[in-house]
Amino acid sequence: MISKTKRMILCFAMGATLCMSCAAVGQTMGDMVCRELKADVNRSAGMAYAMPVVRHPKDTPAPNGKKPFYINHYGCPSACYLPKAEDYEAPYAIFAQADSLGKLTKLGSDVLRRLDLLRQDARNRAGELTAKGAQQSRAVMRQIVERFPDAFNEKGYYSGRSIVENNSILTMEEALVQLSAMHQPIALQGRATHRETSFMDPQDPLLSSQRTDSLTLLRFDRFAALNSNELRLMESLFTDQNYLISNVDATTLSRQLFHLAGSIQNTDLAGKVTLYDIFTPEEIRRHWRKQNAWNYINYGGCTLNGGTQPYLQRATLRNMIHMGDSLLIRHAPLMHVRYTRQSVIMALASLMELDNCGVQTGNLDSLETLGWADYRIAPFGGSIVMVHYRSYRGDPDVLVKVLLNGHEARLPIETDCAPYYHWQDVKRYYLRKLYRYENMRFNGNSNEDE
Repeated sequence: MISKTKRMILCFAMGATLCMSCAAVGQTMGDMVCRELKADVNRSAGMAYAMPVVRHPKDTPAPNGKKPFYINHYGCPSACYLPKAEDYEAPYAIFAQADSLGKLTKLGSDVLRRLDLLRQDARNRAGELTAKGAQQSRAVMRQIVERFPDAFNEKGYYSGRSIVENNSILTMEEALVQLSAMHQPIALQGRATHRETSFMDPQDPLLSSQRTDSLTLLRFDRFAALNSNELRLMESLFTDQNYLISNVDATTLSRQLFHLAGSIQNTDLAGKVTLYDIFTPEEIRRHWRKQNAWNYINYGGCTLNGGTQPYLQRATLRNMIHMGDSLLIRHAPLMHVRYTRQSVIMALASLMELDNCGVQTGNLDSLETLGWADYRIAPFGGSIVMVHYRSYRGDPDVLVKVLLNGHEARLPIETDCAPYYHWQDVKRYYLRKLYRYENMRFNGNSNEDE
């Protein structure tokens, strides 16, 4: 029989081992993020990263001969220009004025030249899909068709919907053109309408008002300040420090230049022009950390503002559940492709707790070690795809698999056939989760166990 003292020592040792193990996992995740950013600097663009559409990974075979019969796809727009002309014109104007007064260094003058190339290329194209985006959308659809051939035949029905945003509509159209080119004849329909905004781009004034309260902003501003040092960059671009102090908001300009640097990958100027070279590797990492933390606050489970922001997409998740249930006895295969904002996809991935997307913390410094990286979750061309499998029409044990940006994702649900999950278990877990939130909100308390 183990004495009380020995039990205490044993528990302490086990706890220490567990803590060391968790720390090692966190360190590994943080190192992986650093390696990914170093391997491809374009990832530092975060949600503006153009997800490469490479050969899809080998799928885990479905058990018991089950085959896909319904595909529910929610996608981000593909690669496009920055959303506002001001994104290009504002930094150009700052450099042009400084140049007219002889305040630019040699590097600053060259940056002015590059900014002019970018604004000329983007003129009258703000927010539009680029040629790379069109190719990306087609490639994503081609991969889906090749990956799940059993879900595509002349008896099936394939429906595309988009929110009323230019880049989303064009992304949908390119995808449907690709599908039509691969399968003829095919029943196909695409539409952009405000009627389906309630679940494709839902709004919630209460959650929006809680998103960036004063305490959350204070914590973010402190985090951003610790990850900001614009002096070296500004001194490399401008010759007169007094002019710089009086006429240039260094923090804003540095952020604008960084956003432009990340956007070039999406255009025909990729490989011809860059702005990443004006930043050091550490400056690039710090800029990414700030935008990654901001995206986490707005769309992730950040506990600083209550950890409830992902519930903005509860109508989207309910719609996915409703469609999955209503099609259980359908004869022919069906696919719904939906295109919406990247913020919707990011919050939905957090709500569904796909892989590391559901992490909750108030420590913005810990995001890398927890595996939260915006470029992994909702890049240009990204998607959440739920694929339903069955052995025959009326099969009582439908299985589902979820793909996050083409990769088989983990769900927070027990299963005996991962990465496949029993539909009834999936439905039960998510409906209970949504009910707990609604109950908490209705009763005005934070006890989710009631």
